[in-house]
Amino acid sequence: MIKAHSLAALAAVLVVGAVTPARAVQVTYSTSGVFGSSGTALLSQGGAEIRYNPIATTVDGAPTTNALFGSFTTVGAPAEPGVTLVDTFSLTITQSAPAPGGEVVFTSSVGGRIYLNGSQAYVEFDDPLEQSLHVGGFLTTYRILAGGASNPGRSALFGGLGQEAMINGEISIVSAPEPGTMAMACLALPLLGLGYVRHRRRAKV
Repeated sequence: MIKAHSLAALAAVLVVGAVTPARAVQVTYSTSGVFGSSGTALLSQGGAEIRYNPIATTVDGAPTTNALFGSFTTVGAPAEPGVTLVDTFSLTITQSAPAPGGEVVFTSSVGGRIYLNGSQAYVEFDDPLEQSLHVGGFLTTYRILAGGASNPGRSALFGGLGQEAMINGEISIVSAPEPGTMAMACLALPLLGLGYVRHRRRAKV
């Protein structure tokens, strides 16, 4: 049986670790995306063609770093007056490290008008614009930053052929013990107080 003072020491370590930013931890991830109308990475409507370009990379995620989650390239656009885009888009971010990894999915709508030399078209991601994975003793959070304060979650689509629109984001990672480990810490914490009280009593004798 683990002694009370041992459990208390373990609890103290776990509690400190639970709120400690991860340092020098790399995050490896890849992305994929599909448009609802085609079920592929290519949107084709009325002479307009938009392609999603995936990315696979490794970044230093501690504590927070800017990140890219792929991009959109205009590979075909009609002449004026152009065409109104109506579609949906799903972005999947798959994390392979820290292991065992996992994935998060962001959904969005496609709208606006696009033509050869101009565009009011966009891909606008739905709330929540932030999702997290709790694996391998770490909490990794992915955020969509495209659009800024005026149009949160919105990534513009350009009308010029070959022009690329990036999906800007952010990744942060902190040490976060698994729920089972934290439960053990919660059980052991009272023993920390008990051990302190017993120590004080013995000191007075």
